[in-house]
Amino acid sequence: MARTAAAKKIAKAASAGGSGRKFRPRRDLLFPAAMLLVVLVGVALILVARDERADNAPAGPPRLGDHWHSLYAIYNCDEFVLDVYPNDVEDQSGIHTHGDGLIHIHPFHTGVTGQFATVGAFMDEIEVEMTDATIELPDGTLLDESGDGCESPDPSSDDADVAEPGAELRILRWETLQAEKALTFAEDLRGVRFLDDGQIFVFAFVHPSVADSDIPRPDDAFLRQYLNLPLEDQPLGDPGVGPMPLPDADGAGESDDGGLLETSEPAESEESDESPDPPESPDPASESDEDSSGEDGSDDGGSPPATTPATS
Repeated sequence: MARTAAAKKIAKAASAGGSGRKFRPRRDLLFPAAMLLVVLVGVALILVARDERADNAPAGPPRLGDHWHSLYAIYNCDEFVLDVYPNDVEDQSGIHTHGDGLIHIHPFHTGVTGQFATVGAFMDEIEVEMTDATIELPDGTLLDESGDGCESPDPSSDDADVAEPGAELRILRWETLQAEKALTFAEDLRGVRFLDDGQIFVFAFVHPSVADSDIPRPDDAFLRQYLNLPLEDQPLGDPGVGPMPLPDADGAGESDDGGLLETSEPAESEESDESPDPPESPDPASESDEDSSGEDGSDDGGSPPATTPATS
């Protein structure tokens, strides 16, 4: 009985093997699917990176090849700081100073063009510390809002915030030499941009109650003179030309020789001090004598009339 059952199983297996069906191994689709996913993710990352790079590309001026100049001044509480930042570091970016009270802006690379041409780039170049609350003076002193601050302009005020000493760091920017009012920035100070040639900047460390309009506009005579010079004649920190005198709180600045320089609203372009003297006018008396001494001279002192040669 057992043999009969085993024989049947053997016969059945033999018939199945000879039925002509072929064995097909199951395909593993996991690996190709994973590779396809990797490719798709890579393409997506490339597209995102390209868009971000386009968003972060320099936009607008200044561009490579531009050569701008801006005036800067530091206003500490109630007076201008007469010192200027020195020119004692090797220029790497093209936004620097020559120790003349000006910011020279001619970018060497795209890292400081467009929206990257900022006050922060200038401060980094000259190695000066500056944040939204602190600024380092040319002599190394650090002005800090958390320090002693400035005396109140109204210590008898009932408002404690006005009566007590305090400080706030701001940047005032006059867009052009002709601008009478400045734009004021009280945050993201390092991101304040250079937008054009001939702008004026004031780094103002003042009591919080001081109005922007009470911060004086610095004298711009040196900048005007500088911009009117050909490039090859522009001084590079020549002690005989700069630093420019800056005004005090009353609107007058002390020049290098101790004289006072008046300043208030923007003035018309200054004429160069090196303009030639006007020619001396002739002495009327001597001119009259010369006219009377000439026998053939005209009555009005002009050239003598032409004469006809005598015939022989």
